[in-house]
Amino acid sequence: MKLSLKINIDLLFVFKNILRYPKSILSLCFLVFLISLFYTLKLPIDANSESLIAENNKDFKIYEEILQNYQSKDFLILSFSPQNDDIFNPHSLKTLENLIDDIQKIPQVESTLSILNAPLLKSTPTLELQDILKINPTLLSPQTDKNLAKQEILNHSFYTQNIISKNAKVAGILIFLKEDSKLKELLLLKKSATPQESQQIQELIRTHKKQIQDQNAEIIHYLKSLQSQYQSKGEIHLGGITLITNDMIEYVKSDLITYGTILSVILALMLWIFFRQMYFVVLSFGVCLFVLIVSSGIFSFLGYQITIVSSNYVSLLLIISVSLIVHLIVSYLEFYKKFPKASQKNLVFAVMLNKFSPSFFAVLTTIIGFLSLIFSQILPIIHLGIIMSIGVSVALISTFILFGTILVLLPKPTQHKNIPKWHKNLLSNCANIAINKPKLVYGIALFCILFSIYGILSLRVENSFVNYFKDKSEIKQGLLLIDKELGGTIPLEIIVTFNEESNSHSTSFEDEFEAEFNALEKEDSYWFDSQKLRIAKNIHNYLNNKEFIGSILSLHSLSILVESLGLGADDFMMAFLYKNSPQTLKSQLFTPYVNLEKNQMRFVFRTFDSNPNLKRNTFIQEIQNDLTQILQKEPISFQVNGIMVLYNNLLQNLIASQIDTLSLVISTIFIVFILIFRSLKLSIIALLTNLIPLGAIFGFLGISGIPLDLMGVTIAAICLGIGVDDVIHYIHRYKEELKFYPIKTAIKNSHNSIGNAMYYTTLIIVIGFCSMMSSNFIPTIYFGLLTTLVMLLMLISSLILLPTLLMTFYAKK
Repeated sequence: MKLSLKINIDLLFVFKNILRYPKSILSLCFLVFLISLFYTLKLPIDANSESLIAENNKDFKIYEEILQNYQSKDFLILSFSPQNDDIFNPHSLKTLENLIDDIQKIPQVESTLSILNAPLLKSTPTLELQDILKINPTLLSPQTDKNLAKQEILNHSFYTQNIISKNAKVAGILIFLKEDSKLKELLLLKKSATPQESQQIQELIRTHKKQIQDQNAEIIHYLKSLQSQYQSKGEIHLGGITLITNDMIEYVKSDLITYGTILSVILALMLWIFFRQMYFVVLSFGVCLFVLIVSSGIFSFLGYQITIVSSNYVSLLLIISVSLIVHLIVSYLEFYKKFPKASQKNLVFAVMLNKFSPSFFAVLTTIIGFLSLIFSQILPIIHLGIIMSIGVSVALISTFILFGTILVLLPKPTQHKNIPKWHKNLLSNCANIAINKPKLVYGIALFCILFSIYGILSLRVENSFVNYFKDKSEIKQGLLLIDKELGGTIPLEIIVTFNEESNSHSTSFEDEFEAEFNALEKEDSYWFDSQKLRIAKNIHNYLNNKEFIGSILSLHSLSILVESLGLGADDFMMAFLYKNSPQTLKSQLFTPYVNLEKNQMRFVFRTFDSNPNLKRNTFIQEIQNDLTQILQKEPISFQVNGIMVLYNNLLQNLIASQIDTLSLVISTIFIVFILIFRSLKLSIIALLTNLIPLGAIFGFLGISGIPLDLMGVTIAAICLGIGVDDVIHYIHRYKEELKFYPIKTAIKNSHNSIGNAMYYTTLIIVIGFCSMMSSNFIPTIYFGLLTTLVMLLMLISSLILLPTLLMTFYAKK
């Protein structure tokens, strides 16, 4: 009791000073706004693999080591389909040559690989193999027989489904980007830096990555411009992980602007319809803008980046801020109607005192909903939880400060119009259903529970990159073409490490002999022994017969090529090729697939991401299990890694993340309910009111077959955090009404008072989330649609199921 009294006295002191010095406080707020705006303009946007995965992720660390050990470079894939459907037609080859010349004008492009400059080994019949290795002939070389070259390219183990489709109708150009040495140096410095230095280096890394993003965006924009330039010659499409990353960033930027613009217009229109006062529209917009800029400035200052998942923070903050301000406005109008002669200062003071407690607890539950996301193992979801918790806290403080300081300086508005009759009838009908038809309400609630259980058991997390984009989007058309014609889209890798053999039991003579032999063995050419070639063949052949795998490149690809020359692909021949190949040829045939220093072989293959039957987790586990059986007697170890593994880990964490975050948010909100209502019965009623509609949506997800994705996994925590606000406000008002009226009258009075604010705020939230359906990014569209449905069901539940439960289980006066 003493603590409650002290809090009330503190609030009285704070609110009185806000209303006593409004101009000074507004000036301070304006200064905070300007500082925040400076940082907001520097807020980074990222969609790289690092932004999706926690730094301590084991598979991600292995992936980074692979990139370093095999000097893998970022690359884009450009496909060219000539109008005459024959890539080897002289006109098509000339067009392809001109296209490559235009690509090589880009300063950031290090090299390209296509059928024009791909090394050929059996298309110059007049030359010996050693001479061929020296001159490294290509399709455009004068010594090359064009007919033989066509046959070699179409049957080449390195080129088919990489730079040429099987039907020779699509040519691929691999565009390798220059390695960024500065970023590499910064990453090495960070590993050996102290915690203080590490923070400074991280800022430099972030700045440099932004420059890389801008460069990549320029490259991709230029490559896309070639589509219109060569439109009369054929179709050009672009693909690759770099493109996916770039386009996701562009979608995030576009969505931020789209959400802000559309939502602002919609909110202005709705506020005008609700209150018919420009007075309140401007006030609401001022509060929302302040909250958005100050929150964004804090995010930027703390070093957070906006990712695909957190790109909806603009809509969320606007929605939550408007919800808070609408509750204050509705309460203000109620006081104004009751006490029309009261001064503006007293009206505002009364509203702030009356609404702070339910607003505080409503915001607290919303923060709990967002904070639960930090226990996810998925980095962008963790960041969303942190930044939204900060943003919602800023919204509560800013809304009350600005509401008080701005409104106290303004004259009282003209008399507010009465609530529309249809609106009154809607709320009245909801109350009547709750009072008069409890059996029907409970019957529907039971159906929703059973529906939820059945649907949730069918939830799945299978997603493909291709299906993240709209069917008509340029990126999806390009990815589909490359996926089907050029050997797949998403890469997967297998790294085989050979064990070192011990010779500790040899005699002194044997030691001397072994030392001499080992010295010879250390020469690069001796690395290619029959054992390694046999293992390479077994793994390659297994992958070649595996469903969903397109292009496969490995050391055995070179063996296939050598055998096609009529030569024996034994250890002697491999050593000869390795020793006599020029560096340019060696970098294509050997370096990406063997690392002699690490005693490793690498298998690089791509999967058909667009195949609807591909079950990624099952597919990866099958490969691991099968290779364990195939290689169980071999002195080796192996690892399956690559973009697909990282992405699959992300998908598999979604269900675990959903269970963990939902369990946490439910238990925490339940504890908060007990503290707020001081009643176990009311707490259970309040929780059930929100859990039943939330479960129905997840049941709908499972039955409809819509997969759970990065953004969908946040719906439960977000909607539960926001949705309980209505329950808190309603029960708070209901308990006040119950002090003076019978239960049925208390329910009707609650509907006619707080029901208005609930209706207004939920409608604003629903329309706000509907704006997300204008996105080009499919997960964002689903998020907007599903959140809209959840919030509508939660409103219906709060206006019908909640009063029914209260009447049945909490009917005391």
